Amino acid sequence: MLASGSTRISEMVAALPQRLQRQFHHAKALYRFLDNERVSAPAILERVYQESILGIKEEGERLVCVDLSPVKKPYARVMEGLHRVGRKKVLGYELLTCLGVDQESHLALGYAHLVAYGERGFRSLPWEVKRAFQRAQKQLGGPGVRLIYVCDRGFDDRRVFTQVLEMGEAFVIRVYHDRLLERGGKLKGIATGLELPYQYQARLKVRGKYRQVAVHFGFTPIEVEGKQLTLVVSSVPALGKRGRWWLLTNLLVGRAEEARRVVEIYRKRWLIEEFFRLLKTGLGLEGFQVERLVRIRKVIAILLGLAVFLWELQLEESPFKQFLLRLGGKLGIKSEGDGPYLLLRGLIRLLNYEVTREELERAQGKEEMSYG
Repeated sequence: MLASGSTRISEMVAALPQRLQRQFHHAKALYRFLDNERVSAPAILERVYQESILGIKEEGERLVCVDLSPVKKPYARVMEGLHRVGRKKVLGYELLTCLGVDQESHLALGYAHLVAYGERGFRSLPWEVKRAFQRAQKQLGGPGVRLIYVCDRGFDDRRVFTQVLEMGEAFVIRVYHDRLLERGGKLKGIATGLELPYQYQARLKVRGKYRQVAVHFGFTPIEVEGKQLTLVVSSVPALGKRGRWWLLTNLLVGRAEEARRVVEIYRKRWLIEEFFRLLKTGLGLEGFQVERLVRIRKVIAILLGLAVFLWELQLEESPFKQFLLRLGGKLGIKSEGDGPYLLLRGLIRLLNYEVTREELERAQGKEEMSYG
């Protein structure tokens, strides 16, 4: 997959060394692998869970960034379990993930499942979300660890609040549904009328570029369905309407510093957007062309493992990383970052070099040819 830059089987076979490019036979071998019941998607994911958890701190606070991202297949017709997903309601699936994040932005995959609404036996999305939260707690929790579930507005559901509270964990959820409050009034009225007297500077991406912008915020205690919670409202004028967030949390918030921490916790959830950009743009998440869900889920399990590997590689400082960055085309200028795409390009060039070196050694050994 790395060498071909694609999840299409024909392109993966074409990326093999010349002597192995018997396309029919190797394509058939790949399909056999995808059908092999002894190597299942859950088994691959279980290994990714185990390996990725080793990269984050053993104790302390961990964020669990929960996301439901569409995997679009707009031109597919015969693929199993297809349904209309996303805002534009195109054919495809949705990938439900829980990513553990520590204070240094290291990632651990706590749960992943491709939700196919058209799959036979599919129950409901709330049931899938409940299972995701339970599995994530098992994978990412433990002695000395406190989990904070961080969710976007797609999880604005009282069942989500209730489940996290029953598990004894914390949450920060961006809400948008208006709802009646226990002591009168509605959430929307309180959120829109709340003063934002506090301010700090943060580095955010505005119109495609990162820069320092002002973040205004305020907070107030509220009671929702018998639960004592806190509403934190923040506004980033530089982002316009996109920069106004209503954040509901059960974390203790009594001072401005604690409310600011809630805003920063939600901002950390943006890491998942970068992770999915790597999956979709860098690793071709939506490019697979297999029909059965058992095959599709196996491909996605492998891609998730590769994405976690690349993410962790970009965070470390090592000679190997610098070597890959140079291979990937890093110029060394101040404004240049060490993003995963440079590393991916470097890995592909390294794989191509190894294949070329092996082919040259075979040719020289057999035919005593000189290549200058």
